[in-house]
Amino acid sequence: MSRISGAEVFGVRVLLLQAPVSIRSPHSKLSPPLGLAYVAQYLIDRGHSIELLDLNVTGFNPDRIKSRLKRMRPDLVGVSSHTETYPNALAIAEIVKEHDPAVAILFGGPHASILPQEVLAHPAVDYVAIGEGEQTAAELVQALEGGARRDALAAIAGLGYKADGEARINPAREPLDAADIGRPARQLLSIEFYEDAHNVLTSRGGCPYRCPFCSASQMWGGRRRMRPVEHIINEIRELVQDYGAERVFFVDDILTLNARWLDRLMDAIEDSGLAISWGCATRVDRVSPQMLHRMAQTGCTAIQFGIESGSQEVLDSVKGIRTEDALEAVRAAVAEGINVACSFMVPFPEDDEETLAQSFEFMREIQAAGGRLLISMTTPFPGTMYYDQADSLGVRILSDDWRMFDCKHVVMETRHLSAERIESLTEAMASNLGLSKTA
Repeated sequence: MSRISGAEVFGVRVLLLQAPVSIRSPHSKLSPPLGLAYVAQYLIDRGHSIELLDLNVTGFNPDRIKSRLKRMRPDLVGVSSHTETYPNALAIAEIVKEHDPAVAILFGGPHASILPQEVLAHPAVDYVAIGEGEQTAAELVQALEGGARRDALAAIAGLGYKADGEARINPAREPLDAADIGRPARQLLSIEFYEDAHNVLTSRGGCPYRCPFCSASQMWGGRRRMRPVEHIINEIRELVQDYGAERVFFVDDILTLNARWLDRLMDAIEDSGLAISWGCATRVDRVSPQMLHRMAQTGCTAIQFGIESGSQEVLDSVKGIRTEDALEAVRAAVAEGINVACSFMVPFPEDDEETLAQSFEFMREIQAAGGRLLISMTTPFPGTMYYDQADSLGVRILSDDWRMFDCKHVVMETRHLSAERIESLTEAMASNLGLSKTA
């Protein structure tokens, strides 16, 4: 294949890179970058030459990146990042431009989708894919093959680009039909190096709830699209046959949101004859003892509940669930032999020392009921209410270093609690519960 600038092109060479975290911790549990792998397979299916490098696995070694660039000679480099990995994504872009300024650079992932103007302001970034990246990346590649004419770029929905030194943001793209969502290119990944290797996405569109600490609703608009059950079962079968999977984890925000669809999935798991166990995440008000019993019967061995706080006053404002429902869900799941993890966050804008004491006491009840605790620091990510409306909520954001936005550091304080008090209360609570601060 010749370079894009050549007269004859047989597909474009694209190098996809997953920006790594700066600080390894239990919170940064290593999982395959499915979003990037979906883009990779979509481009492969259209005849392009794709390589994918997850720098969380290989480590952030500039010499290794330069060696890959020299060997592959890519026409386009796509970089995916979250907020905490965005500074490393920019460093990657600078390495690429230093190697060859002619290589086009496309940024994607949650941070770029939420803050495309900021991302395009960096001189090393040429394009931004906003939201789902498959079609946007494929149409960009086609436009690059045609010389990246301005009219062609302006016609690509979901693309951010530069023109006359200014950032241009095209209208949003209509999402893929659920039946057209293909497979992620797992063959490009070193699956054996991942802790949670066999992850499966059953839907697109994220979560319909609008929790103020989460950017999913802004990222996806709450338009949930369920993949056909037979597609999911076929993907699981491939994981079993090709990768030796004995367990899969459904990485959807709320797997149990649609109970009828979940019943169809569990029927299909039973009918498939596949000897697998599975896990998922959901809300405590989206399960029942009957549902949990059926889940356990079909192989569910692990579930994560997002509880977030043990103060009912706080839950009323941020989550809309009840503490008694949370405790009942944990007990019901544990009774079915399901390993239960419960996530909590500290603090919320409404928290004071009294509500934190209530939350810590409720965590003890969760532990006594058999739930495992996962505690993180509340982080005002871009796209959340806590970031966009910080002043009106009495939130003071303490850092503009995106690397600190990893849910392990105190990066906000509230009208009731200073950063120092948040630190001391959380450390005391974690010690009393036998946990690290961000278990």
